[in-house]
Amino acid sequence: MVHGVLYGGADNQIVLVERTLTGAVSIRDTAFNPAEPILSDGGVPVINATVEILTPSGQTLRATEDRVVTSNRLGAGLYRFALPGSSLVAGGTYTLRIRTLEGDTVTATTTVPGRSVAGLSTVGFNRSRDTLDLRWAAVPRTRSYALRIDGPFGPFFLFTDSLHLRFNGELRNLFAENFPRVFIPGFRESLLIAAVDSNFYDYYRTQNDPFTGSGIISRVAGGIGFFGSMMAVVERNVDVTADRKDSVEGRFVYAPAPGTTGVPMATELSLFLESPALKPALPASLSGSYTTAARQIRGMLGVQLGSSISVALLAGQVASDTVAVFTGELRGDSLIGAYRNRSGTTIFVRAR
Repeated sequence: MVHGVLYGGADNQIVLVERTLTGAVSIRDTAFNPAEPILSDGGVPVINATVEILTPSGQTLRATEDRVVTSNRLGAGLYRFALPGSSLVAGGTYTLRIRTLEGDTVTATTTVPGRSVAGLSTVGFNRSRDTLDLRWAAVPRTRSYALRIDGPFGPFFLFTDSLHLRFNGELRNLFAENFPRVFIPGFRESLLIAAVDSNFYDYYRTQNDPFTGSGIISRVAGGIGFFGSMMAVVERNVDVTADRKDSVEGRFVYAPAPGTTGVPMATELSLFLESPALKPALPASLSGSYTTAARQIRGMLGVQLGSSISVALLAGQVASDTVAVFTGELRGDSLIGAYRNRSGTTIFVRAR
């Protein structure tokens, strides 16, 4: 199996090469690690292959497998090309060639869509009342446009043949468990619209169906998968907020007790009522952000039941990356509680 995309916004290009699963190899149950994308995801990497790209100018570039050069030997089957996205030729055709130690040969080609200048910008988005209106110019040699929004519960993804997308804060993520909203208050979410080629579009719009016998569209000779290309046309960092109406919502500043020493986990909590409780006996969902002692702003998710709250402080902007859990009680304008696995009481006071 081959998975590779030439991307105009990348510093270098990556191709993943692995074997299809047949039951001949035992698969270990492990957590996904982006530095080891094949093995940690239950795949069988193809190592020590010769992986090359033939450029439109006739130059042959050879990839280096990550595990050969990384100090921790991670990156089996991940082949990296020193090919900056800025050097990709708009309208140019690139050919991928793979030769394995077992004698297998795999080839594929992609024609890069026309280049579009997409400057990254940051926009504020109030989920309660704003509408995100995105427009862009047509890009030559484009099969479709792909939208991706990275929220805390996973990416939202769709294709469109339009040059205009418009949506509000009620947009739901059909690809995440329980269909959460795409835009979560307190989070900075990356949004990308990219022009993609036919290989990218056809591979991701199809799937293997055991009932009809239809399968994915693959244009890889000697294997399956895809080798495609994409160019960014819209890039945004979306700072999501919402109107605050509930007593639990607001900014709470850390108030160290006399004689307190050490660096606090958070110097400020910014809380939003993400979703109210469905019934009085059930908890409401909270979201927001927290500020570290180094003045870094990161995401936060939690629940509220009555005056009690519990929030997970995240390592970044992804729900699964919990750094610490704070549980406390709202008493007037104070939030009093403690961190799990840390001794002592922590107090936050509502900012005026």
